[in-house]
Amino acid sequence: MNSRRTLGIGAVLLAVVSAWPAAAANAQEQVTIHRDPWGVPHIIAESEEAGFYGLGWAQADDQLEFILTMFLSARGEAAAAYGAETAPRVGNPLAADAQARMWRHAEEARAGWERLSPQLRRNYAHYVAGMEAWMRAHPDRTPDWAPDLEPWDPVALSRFVLWGGYQAGQGLQDCARGGVRLATADREAAEAGARGASNEWVLAPWRTRDDAMIVLSDPHGGIDGAFSYESRLHAGDLHAAGYSLGPMLILTHTRDVSWGMTTGAPDVADCYEVEVDPADSLRYRYDGEWRRMETHEAVIEVRGGEPITRTFAYTRHNEVLSPVVAREEGKAWVVSTAYMHTAGDFDQEVYEINRASSIAEVKQAMRRLGMFPQNVMFGDRHGDSWYIRAGRTPVRPNGFDWNRPLPGNTSASAWLGTHPLEDLVQLETPAAGYMQNNNISPDVMLEASPLTADRYPSYIYNDRSGRRNTRGVRAVEVLSGAWDFTFEEAVELSLDEKWVGTEAWREALRQALEAERDRVRAASPHLRTLARRILSFDGHARQASRAAHAYLVWREQVFSLPDVDEEAREALGGPIWEKGGIPAAHLPRLVDALEAAVEFMLETYGSVDRTLGDVFRIGRGGRTWPLGGLSILDRSGGGGCAVDLGCVFTLRAMTAGAPDSLGLRHVQSGSRLLRLVQFTDPIRSFTLHNYGQSENPDSPHYVDQARLTSERRLKPTYFDPAELMNHVVSTEVLDVSVP
Repeated sequence: MNSRRTLGIGAVLLAVVSAWPAAAANAQEQVTIHRDPWGVPHIIAESEEAGFYGLGWAQADDQLEFILTMFLSARGEAAAAYGAETAPRVGNPLAADAQARMWRHAEEARAGWERLSPQLRRNYAHYVAGMEAWMRAHPDRTPDWAPDLEPWDPVALSRFVLWGGYQAGQGLQDCARGGVRLATADREAAEAGARGASNEWVLAPWRTRDDAMIVLSDPHGGIDGAFSYESRLHAGDLHAAGYSLGPMLILTHTRDVSWGMTTGAPDVADCYEVEVDPADSLRYRYDGEWRRMETHEAVIEVRGGEPITRTFAYTRHNEVLSPVVAREEGKAWVVSTAYMHTAGDFDQEVYEINRASSIAEVKQAMRRLGMFPQNVMFGDRHGDSWYIRAGRTPVRPNGFDWNRPLPGNTSASAWLGTHPLEDLVQLETPAAGYMQNNNISPDVMLEASPLTADRYPSYIYNDRSGRRNTRGVRAVEVLSGAWDFTFEEAVELSLDEKWVGTEAWREALRQALEAERDRVRAASPHLRTLARRILSFDGHARQASRAAHAYLVWREQVFSLPDVDEEAREALGGPIWEKGGIPAAHLPRLVDALEAAVEFMLETYGSVDRTLGDVFRIGRGGRTWPLGGLSILDRSGGGGCAVDLGCVFTLRAMTAGAPDSLGLRHVQSGSRLLRLVQFTDPIRSFTLHNYGQSENPDSPHYVDQARLTSERRLKPTYFDPAELMNHVVSTEVLDVSVP
């Protein structure tokens, strides 16, 4: 297996090296990998190629099985390694393979690889070669199912990881809104994309004490941030620190620019309902004529089982392959995405952003329209900033509801082209000196935001005017009042645990207790203990706080009250601080909830004296730490209330499941890839990456950053190599062998 692997990548390297000057091709290069106290690799090389070789080696060392699993899943080959049962982080490998084959990630990635610039092709080939070299050097740590890697695997990876929730997600959501019964994998991907929660903000130099731009990036999601790999890369004149998808430096900062990404974007995909021939399910009617669907057959190998053959059908709506995602008698539904045949553009665009030295150069890179659909926010060392609601967006004709299944038997609903970058929602260096988009509508990114819906087609704006959530409210509250903001205050804001609206809820409870004095007098002392704690609570969800735990349980019980009609639900929900409190007729229900909180705490914990961190934990492998910054959710509505003011999220957005047998609630999602940068000289740069650098349970860096998360601490990146040298824990020097 190793000999086959060596020959495969050797042939590719020989091809890409042929474009080098002769002296470079014959030179023996080296790459140095220093590890800091958190196990993060600092990769130093004289060329980009050597640096990416080191990145592949380091990533294999930290998370080989994970990244190989992702590569196989992107190809649609996970079942060949894991069989039909389950695969880590993939779930059902057969279902995952079927989706990957349907969307043709491998075929499109091969074509996309050829479109990359020669430099990026060399970088990716060397990244793969570094992984291959590590596997040859460590056969005992290489799984027997390790595939022969290809230089296009990273292109397939970045496409696969984000596809169902983003590039194809809007189309799948449109189908679901029309009542279309999607496959489980499609439905779950669409739902996950609709629930995204992350933070990003920038603060202009004139609002800071150090007169230097501050940029915060904090993507949220499953609390295990292993899908992104953390590194520092100094390769030739490419300098980047942050997180990558394989070798794609997707969430980094350089010496000149930093950026963040959050869910929110224009509509880039559509769902079409087509009439099919009852006598031939592969024929569909279009503009009064019958057309034939294209079919592609895929053989899915299954470890320990027989191969499974699947045939996928496609129309050519909008001149792109549009897979059939559902059928009923006489009908089929297909999804068209503007990204279907653009593999590689995303990789090239991100690479060029990492090479940019200013916002102007970032904008030039993004004209490619390869960025996956996101709110993207940049700040540079010159003090300029830029927000764009990015996405490759089709030009659409008038007269259709683009959020539901469209009539697919007519060219009247066909796309008319692609919008240029200038048509998208964007804002450059706002006069206010700050902006944020914590998954909110563009018109509430800052006070008096000029990004109003009436300026754009609805499918470009693709949001509800005025839509806010508690994370957006909190960020604007703090940033709009920042006139001499220190970096220490920026760190505090990045780890902020304030529950918005606490003061209004405290006042409502005080009024309810006054109105129900006789009932309170007769209640157990436990009720009065909780009441006292809540009434004195400062609103910060600290892990050591009993008051925070009392408040959270009480608010959860408000959400869970029985026999609540629509009028009461409206009165007891949402931003009561903006509604003048709670009407007197509904105040007794707050005491009902307090009684329920006492009952729940005694039954679950045997006490009303638990702190937030006694109950909520973060960690893995049998090691956990107390945690604050929790979210208060309406469990009946799930996590979807993250998109509005229906639930209360701190900026950390930590979300946990139900209590286990010991009454502990383990965090499942929240802040996981935080990065905070200020463009001082030298640059201040800090990160926090759950759970830790390594996926090896025996590594000291398997779960060490969960402790930092518990303690509300960030770790320095040591971005400047001179600063790093005082903190090097280990060093490897590798020869970069080029055939």
